[in-house]
Amino acid sequence: MDKFLTFLKRSFIIFSVCFTVLFILFSINAIYAIVKYKIAHLKDNIWYSLKRPITFELTTKPINSLTDVVNDALTNAQNALGINQPIIFREPLPELPSEALTQDLLVLPKFDIKAPIWTVTSENKKEIYANLKKGVVIYPTTSLPGGEYSIILGHSSRYPWEPGKYKAVFSLLNELTVGDQIHVFWKQKALVYEVVDKRIFLPYPKGEEYTENIFPPNSEEKTLILQSCWPVGVDYKRIAVKTKLINW
Repeated sequence: MDKFLTFLKRSFIIFSVCFTVLFILFSINAIYAIVKYKIAHLKDNIWYSLKRPITFELTTKPINSLTDVVNDALTNAQNALGINQPIIFREPLPELPSEALTQDLLVLPKFDIKAPIWTVTSENKKEIYANLKKGVVIYPTTSLPGGEYSIILGHSSRYPWEPGKYKAVFSLLNELTVGDQIHVFWKQKALVYEVVDKRIFLPYPKGEEYTENIFPPNSEEKTLILQSCWPVGVDYKRIAVKTKLINW
């Protein structure tokens, strides 16, 4: 009996080690991207902590951005002058990257990631997956960027031997936080989106949720959803990051 238990224990250890090694090998692109970002983020935090002067916090009131300050001033001026038409100040649009002169482009400034945007003619998975090898894909039943409700799909992880250099383009989606910007260059026009929410869900038919259910279209704002598989290396759940158009 003891020999059998020892055999089972060793078999379990060998299986666990083999599974871990294979998982790392199959997801090496995504794991490399995540580790690289985490190390860079840690270095930036350490360097910032060493450089910043010692201050004494007397208040916890948040400091408004320049855009908020200007818009508040414009609103007060409108109210004082009795102007009904809203006046909105927007930050300068990002410069058009050279790649965007010939190809629609998605940019995640937080990670310095760029990917071509492709459209497909149907919901055929083969067509979608073929284009995901070349970048990210607009889900065919949703709006084009700048429209009311767009969904862009991208890989979080694929086997390293598969063709294409965008196998882990969305591996860092979970690192996006509220307020982060997303840039879309569509037909050589810049669109700036801001992250407002993020959800991980079990999609239909495995579960009862789907993107339009957790983030319903809203006619009062133009929405862009970035979506991929979750967790990295597993095609089980989905991660969806909701952004809204703030500048164009």
